[in-house]
Amino acid sequence: MTCYLINVRFIKTKYNLFLNLYDRFEPHPLMRESLKILLVLSALLCNISVHAQGVDNELDSLKQVLSESENTKEKERAILRLCRLTGLDSKPQKKYYFVYKEASKHYTNKAQYDSAILYYNKLLSLNLGRDTVIQTLGNSGTVFQKMGDYAHALDNFQKAYSMLYEDMSSETAATYEDSLTLMGLKYEIANIYKSVPDYERALESYKEVKELNKYVQYSWFDVWAYMGIGDCYLEQQKYEEAISAYKLAEQPMLEDPTLLQGTQIEYLSQVQDRTADAYFQFKQIDSAYKYAYSSLQIAEGRNSGVRLPRQLPTTYTTIGKVYRAQGKYNIAIKYLKLAADLSHKAGAEDVESNAWLELSNTYKKIHNEAAALVAYKNHITLRDSIYSRANIQKLTRVDMQGYFDRQRFTDSIERAKEKEISSFELQRQRTLTYSGLGGVLLLLLLSFIIFRNYKREKKAKMIISEARDAINEEKQVSERLLLNILPEEVASELKEKGNVEAQQFDDVTVLFTDFLGFTLVGEQLTPKELVAELHTCFKAFDEIIDKYDIEKIKTVGDAYLAVSGLPQPNPNHAADVINAALDIAAFLEHRKKEKGDLAFMARIGVNSGSVVAGIVGVKKFAYDIWGDTVNIAARMEQNGVPGKVNISEYTYELVKDKFNCIYRGELEAKNKGKMKMYFAER
Repeated sequence: MTCYLINVRFIKTKYNLFLNLYDRFEPHPLMRESLKILLVLSALLCNISVHAQGVDNELDSLKQVLSESENTKEKERAILRLCRLTGLDSKPQKKYYFVYKEASKHYTNKAQYDSAILYYNKLLSLNLGRDTVIQTLGNSGTVFQKMGDYAHALDNFQKAYSMLYEDMSSETAATYEDSLTLMGLKYEIANIYKSVPDYERALESYKEVKELNKYVQYSWFDVWAYMGIGDCYLEQQKYEEAISAYKLAEQPMLEDPTLLQGTQIEYLSQVQDRTADAYFQFKQIDSAYKYAYSSLQIAEGRNSGVRLPRQLPTTYTTIGKVYRAQGKYNIAIKYLKLAADLSHKAGAEDVESNAWLELSNTYKKIHNEAAALVAYKNHITLRDSIYSRANIQKLTRVDMQGYFDRQRFTDSIERAKEKEISSFELQRQRTLTYSGLGGVLLLLLLSFIIFRNYKREKKAKMIISEARDAINEEKQVSERLLLNILPEEVASELKEKGNVEAQQFDDVTVLFTDFLGFTLVGEQLTPKELVAELHTCFKAFDEIIDKYDIEKIKTVGDAYLAVSGLPQPNPNHAADVINAALDIAAFLEHRKKEKGDLAFMARIGVNSGSVVAGIVGVKKFAYDIWGDTVNIAARMEQNGVPGKVNISEYTYELVKDKFNCIYRGELEAKNKGKMKMYFAER
């Protein structure tokens, strides 16, 4: 700083001297021009020196803000200004270390990973020593890992690990902190392999962490390593090995309660939850419940008072699955809903997707198809983005393998060069022979690498194709479930617009059936037998109306409602419905002969006219029809006779030339007065 002040004073002195000479004398024209040039240069140099002095002062001031200020916005402005100032200097200086370090930390915390990597690279360019390089490589590796760029993350972690290992090997005694850092780097390397996934390398790396920890004996690394090992075995469906590893991870925490201080108890909840999941997949439900319930108690803070919001969604999902396996469906639904809600708020897509899938499976168990469909659709929506990430990870693994192959190829070339130079110094003639042979071998190796990369590219395309097929298959399942609830045209409108507008249909025919003596038959059957008989009848009804292209609307208890003429118009709607009604009556008559008094008989009513159709509800939505036409069809059913098809006057006018219609006279209909009714026969 002193040299800047001296320069400024010196230049200002010369500048003032030239200015006085120019004002006092009238110099020769040539000298006048020279003095002008000197004046301009002096002023310019003065400004540059003053600016340099100002930059240094501002740098010191901004560094003080970063060190002392607790205002986040003020620190952010200081970092941005520091970045602009240091960008003026094309040659990085040691004084910028603090600036680059703070900038990289700031952008990492803001999840602006590209900018963070930029400043980590600037830090590496300063060459401030091996300790700083190791630390920076580790930090940038973590950022690459968060970006999903596993190849660069692994490269940085490996470089940091190799440098630190080399330094520790060359020193007489490595520090405790160095040993912890070395294990931490190896642990991150193992996590990357697990994420890719490459379970063989992941297991090898986790086991190396355990071996290193024999000398350091830091309990948490044993916990983390065994958890990673258990995860690898669980993903490979090696359930006994996974359970064994998780119990070894749990052991240090149970033996030394001092490890479980504050939120560190979350690791115990995690281990027990994963143990429960392994037991669940191993079909040992009692053991799964034991560990899931223990994990739940910890996550909810029932004993410690420390609630674990990050762990709760996963634990709720596991305990929900276990309760479903025990047949406790209402409790299972309660916990799975909590899991979906909490994971959605936390942005944990993987956990939320799994919770919706388990909810869908649970709703299916209680035959709530509408709720199962909604849950499954939520699962599929999340799975699409998760599949994309999974594909990227699989392709990253292929890219990483290619990276390793290229590294080995480069190393082989370097070794070949060293051997070539050594041989040249020892024996020139033999070197020529070895060089030629080495060239042939390198050519063969290069051909092998090209062929392998071709196969890996082909494999990557197959992975993408398989993922697309899986997504399409999931979508087809979703489509089938949706079409089981809604007509095809209505389902298409719901998918495109997100809602369905109610519509009026003027020419439709409504079919309404109701079993006679349902309660009396039910008293002679067990609940399971009653539901089975009801299912057999309604399944036959479904097949009959499908034959005539009639739209089923719903079943309510033992009642069955269907309509023809919507959402697509049908000029034969009345005849089709009566044919279907007569087939239903014939089916029930045949069933009566088979089962006697244990079979149902039904009254069947038919009416034609106009209805309004649309979707009701937001969650358990259903396609339904409304209007007086539906009410009169119900009155026709109520005034019917078992085994007969009772039709209204309006329907009679539409089909009197197609069926034998027997006039019954005017009968009293509830809330409708007297109405003409007919029995329709073939």
